[in-house]
Amino acid sequence: MKVIRQFCLAAAACAAFAPAAAIADEPLTFDEKGLTLDVAGDDLTFNLGGRLHVDAASFDDELTLFDDDVRVRRARLELGGTVLKDWNFRVDYEFSSIGEGFKNAWLSYRGLDGFEFTGGSLIAPFSLEDLEGSNALPAMERSLAQALAPGFLVGGQAKAYRKHWSLTAGYFFNPIALDPTVNNDAGESIIARATLAPLNTGRQTLHFGAGFERRNLDAGAPTRVRTFPQSGIAGARLIDTGALADVDSFVSVGLEAAYRYRNVMLRGQYIRRDNDAPLLGDPKFQGGYVEATWVLTGERRAYSERNGAFGGVRPKSKLGAVELVGRFSALDLDDALVTGGEEQDYLAGVNWYLGRNFRIMGNYVHARATPNRDGFNESTNIYQARAQLNF
Repeated sequence: MKVIRQFCLAAAACAAFAPAAAIADEPLTFDEKGLTLDVAGDDLTFNLGGRLHVDAASFDDELTLFDDDVRVRRARLELGGTVLKDWNFRVDYEFSSIGEGFKNAWLSYRGLDGFEFTGGSLIAPFSLEDLEGSNALPAMERSLAQALAPGFLVGGQAKAYRKHWSLTAGYFFNPIALDPTVNNDAGESIIARATLAPLNTGRQTLHFGAGFERRNLDAGAPTRVRTFPQSGIAGARLIDTGALADVDSFVSVGLEAAYRYRNVMLRGQYIRRDNDAPLLGDPKFQGGYVEATWVLTGERRAYSERNGAFGGVRPKSKLGAVELVGRFSALDLDDALVTGGEEQDYLAGVNWYLGRNFRIMGNYVHARATPNRDGFNESTNIYQARAQLNF
């Protein structure tokens, strides 16, 4: 496949400077974290990593037609590092046709204890699912409710964090590339997220969080909410508001909670978006999910109080780690004069972690639209798998 060849060639080209670095007596390491080069001790460090997610999916459809397919879901090179210890940077480029282009491209200052300042293209601080990253997610795709979260935006943010809590707020504009087929919310946002973990030990973690976004749309800019039925290569959608040209602004509020006891975790999130659109009857969209995970082999997901998010599973055995996942998610885009449809998805999954850098995933999704974007009830069954490599 063309994208895999491009990704491999780019990775090989970046790795080619290893001999040169060795000749120059610069410390160079290659491990599960990727290729790391220390140019001047801790004063200048580069790390080259990446991710490759290859998905296969089969669909039992009714009214909306889905094509069985095997595609590259993500193929990304990631360059990060530190400058003078206190400055951090990261630049990611996505090679796959699903979201091709730059993702992260930011510079961060962490020289003040308990504070962090970041500017550039980054994940806006709103949703727990977004901030965990695709390599660590228990399911192959994020929940339906994630369609109401902002995702990648260009802007700046400030974060304060201490033991047990964090508070992040920023001002954001559009993504690096505003794709009219994906993101029509051209405008400016104030976004904030607060987290509290009153209990966080090796045995258990209790997490609460809240996100807020107010986005003022550019004059005449349309907005649109739609999502795939939890398959990134589905190619078709059951629910879709279509382009809404009469929305002046919207306010989104998200609430999240999670509890982990050893190797079992239960969590959920609710997001509501209120649109300022008098000609459409000021419609309100809402969604949420409840998710449970159980790592059968005993490993636990670590929690970062600084980020207010959970990490991935790191197997302890040479045979790897096995995790079971169950999730119910829903999204309602039917309100006032907007008839985007309603969807409920039931997901069951299993993950096999073969070391820290490779994972095999399997997901079954039963998606129901009541009704779909055209006003008809329908359902589809999705059988999908992923081979995931990250370094």
